Amino acid sequence: MTENKKIVISPCISICQYDHEDTCIGCYRTKEERLKWKDQDSTHQWKEENLQAIKQRMPEAHLQSWDETYNKKRTRILSREKT
Repeated sequence: MTENKKIVISPCISICQYDHEDTCIGCYRTKEERLKWKDQDSTHQWKEENLQAIKQRMPEAHLQSWDETYNKKRTRILSREKT
């Protein structure tokens, strides 16, 4: 898949609330990271690296739940892209 066609799905799982450090409790992104995801100049490589970084931040119990929800979201979105 080419760089222009590759899709990197946002880690957002629609639980958008922030803790005292301005980190989303749903996806563990900072407000700055959320803005960068929306920036058209953000590369797929940066998004992939950011996904790995936020997974490392998540407590294990949260990561398991987030992974399940995120994978369902990815499947749903990617299946629409193929049609």
